[in-house]
Amino acid sequence: MHDLSGITSNGFDYTAQYDAAALDSVIWAATFRKSGIYRGVRHGRVFDVSKRQSPDVKLAVMEDIEEIWVNEH
Repeated sequence: MHDLSGITSNGFDYTAQYDAAALDSVIWAATFRKSGIYRGVRHGRVFDVSKRQSPDVKLAVMEDIEEIWVNEH
C-alpha cells in the first residue's frame, strides 16, 4: 500500500492510498477535505501500470484522482 496526498485544481485537499490489483492495475481510494472539513470519498482504478516506473504510477493515480473529483465538483 502506498500513501499520497495533494490538492486538486479546484482547491480540495486529499489523502489517498493505492495498491497493486489484478489485471495489470492499481486501485486507489481518496478522502477529500475543503478548509479541513470532510467533503467526500472516491475510489478508482488505473490500468496498464506494469510498463511504468513507480513515480509514473503515482502520477497516474494523482491524475485519475484529479479528473474524477474536479469533473464532479
